[in-house]
This record gives sequence, structure tokens and C-alpha cells, in this order.
Amino acid sequence: MATIGDVAREAGVSRSTVSSVLTGRKAVTPQTKVKVEAAIKKLSFSVNAGARALATSRTMTLGVVVRFHEAEFSPALAAYLVALSDAARESGYSVLLLTEPDGTSAVSRAIAGRQVDGFILLNVVEDDPRLEPIAQSGHPAVLVGMPHDTRGVDAIDLDFAAAGRILVDHLADKGHREATFVRWPEELYREGATYAIRFERAALQRASERRLELVPLSGSVAPEEARASLRRELSRPGSPRALLVHNDAAAAMLPFALHDLGLDVPERCSVVSLHSAELARLYALPFTSVESEPVGVAQAAVELVVRRIASSSDPARSVLIAPHLVERGSVSSVPS
Repeated sequence: MATIGDVAREAGVSRSTVSSVLTGRKAVTPQTKVKVEAAIKKLSFSVNAGARALATSRTMTLGVVVRFHEAEFSPALAAYLVALSDAARESGYSVLLLTEPDGTSAVSRAIAGRQVDGFILLNVVEDDPRLEPIAQSGHPAVLVGMPHDTRGVDAIDLDFAAAGRILVDHLADKGHREATFVRWPEELYREGATYAIRFERAALQRASERRLELVPLSGSVAPEEARASLRRELSRPGSPRALLVHNDAAAAMLPFALHDLGLDVPERCSVVSLHSAELARLYALPFTSVESEPVGVAQAAVELVVRRIASSSDPARSVLIAPHLVERGSVSSVPS
């Protein structure tokens, strides 16, 4: 049976473009539509989730397990939810959003009630309790996050450790010897948020190797509080004239804080950041950065869990997506 990926390759377009033609959700050019429709006809492609569910005794539903944490930036998390929903639909699945505070019980109930064919877990932390019922039952699942022990469950995420090293190297290569490290609220590190911990550990280690002093600043994720905190730090006498930002709210509010103080980038303040590509577009962020690409991660996560549903005997996989630096000229060179 042909898949949406087969149609995309035949037509020479992306999977999302094929989905747009099928659903009418986004406009495509007449020429592209003709190519996609020709590929669909040639491959005899059809999406009929109901028929597929009857034939395979599957629900054709994926459970997305998420806990909305007050110390995380909701718009960034929403980008992952939208991307996962789109990717699931392209693969013929619907999404059941599980947002209960007790995620372990929610997962156990969904398994017992056969509500979903597989799970995708967001907000993954070290020793994540939601892994216990999945590991015990062997239910197909994928983690968006990379704990030290995945308990034999597939996992995928951006390589946050490599991202931290890339951004530190960029500052050091430009001659900077001191920078403010704008990090997430302390609660995320205490609770074991894997993306925050992996980035910080790698950034601090590489900074030590490169003789770059990082001055930590735990930022709020409430936009106005983040803006005020950045303003205070940037106006503090003797504060570093460079910033390493790993906090989406701070990245979004930084242009406003810089404007408040009349600070030009990179002439009076150098900036590197890790934030999502969607956030960069939404706020037109002008900073040299590594972008976390929620769409790419979501598509890969759905492909992994669908493959796991089809073949539960395959060895578990841990996939780290290589980060790439997007150069936007926001770091000045410091004379040696």
C-alpha cells in the first residue's frame, strides 16, 4: 500500500504539500496540485482510516502525553502540538491529547482501554514516571526528549548538548571572554527537564574549555517579567556585553528589552540563542541561533511511533537531530 511519503517522492514535493492537496487546508499552485494528483492516481493512494482500523484492529489514534508546566513557555510547546497533529494526520492518524496532571495514570488508562495505538511523550524529564506503564506493557511509544535511561523506548530530540557547544564556540571564536547565560527557571532543572539540563551541562563545560565565563541568569517565562529581568541585567553596571540565551520567553522579549535601553546589536550587545524556528518567525528574531525545528522533530517522532506500531520487535532507537547554526550577524568581534 502506497504511503503519503511515496506520493511525495513521486511528485517531487514535500509530505506537507501532499497533505495540503488532500485536505485543502493550505493553498498550492495549480501546477503542484496536478503533479500530486497524478502521483496519487499512479500509485493508487488513498487515506481511509476507518477501513484501515477495521482491517488491523487499530484505533488509528496516537496519544500525545503533555504536561503544561508553568515554568515552560506555552507558545513554544504549542508549536510542537500543532506539528504533531499535522504529522499524525499526514500518516492517517488522529491525536488524543492527554494533559492530566497525573500523566502516569492517564497513560495506564489509555493502555487498559485500548484507546490509542501508540504514545508520543512531551516534556520528558529524567526518571520520567510516565515511562513505567509503557515499559511494563511494551506499548509503542516515542519520547520527544532524551533522558539518560529511555527504558527501552524510542526517543528523538534535537542534540541540545551539541547546540550548547556550537553557540559557546561562536562567542569564543569572536573573542568574547564573558557572557550572561540566560537560562530557564530553576524549577525546570530541579525537575529534570532533559533539554535544559543537556544544553546547560554542555555549554558550561565548553565555556570552561574555551575560557569563556558564563554568568547565569534564571529568566521568567512570563513575557513582561522576562522583559523586565533582561532590562535589569543589561543595565547593571559591569554586566557582560554578550548574551547566551536558552529560554524561549527571554528570546522573544529580548528585542523589546534592547529597544527599551537603546542598545544596538551587535555594536553594544552580542547575542546568540537557542529557540524554535516558529518562534523566530513569529517574533522576527534577528539573532544568530540554533533553531529547534518542532516540525522536523514532530514528523520524525510520528514516523518512529508508526514504525514501532507496525513492528514492535525492532530494537529501540535514540535519534539526536544535529543542530545547525543560523548566522544573522548578531555577534561582534572583540579585539584580542
